[in-house]
Amino acid sequence: MARTKEFDYDEVLEKATELFLEKGYDNTSFQDLVDHMGIHRRSIYDTYGDKKQLYIKALKKYAKFVNRNYLTIINETMNTHQKFETIFNYSAFPMEDCPKGCLFVNSAIELALRDNEISNQVQLFFDDTKKFFVDLLKIAKEKEEIAQNTNVYELASYLNNALIGIRVLVKCSPSDAELTNVIKTTLSVL
Repeated sequence: MARTKEFDYDEVLEKATELFLEKGYDNTSFQDLVDHMGIHRRSIYDTYGDKKQLYIKALKKYAKFVNRNYLTIINETMNTHQKFETIFNYSAFPMEDCPKGCLFVNSAIELALRDNEISNQVQLFFDDTKKFFVDLLKIAKEKEEIAQNTNVYELASYLNNALIGIRVLVKCSPSDAELTNVIKTTLSVL
């Protein structure tokens, strides 16, 4: 008879995601995962797979978390500038219980050049963000909040790249004033 799991799949995966975000993939040992996730090694293998499979599951969970938050922090009453400012501030000034940085930026730097599967996950996340920005900019164009001759694809690519830069910069702990100025200058293109 199979034993029933005595833990919540998503809660335990969240713990792994937090640890990978804090320490990175290479610096997280399997024993670190066992200790932090609070379940047995065998349960990790049986439920999530090996370390890499667990990492990919963590990436996918993190992507859903970020994408869902983007949709909840902006609303239709905001103009385009306010929407992008909110998104950039969300990345630059995380809530106290959120670690600084981004699991996908970390993955791009640490793993993407040597692991195609992780590289594909990183690219998919960046592409999804860019598509989201394109959609926001198309709406802005319809509402005449940006110039009609704006190439929304180029602008979305620029803003996505700038947001990735903010996620890197925030790990270096610059002052709030510096981050605010970087965001203000970046969004001046709108």
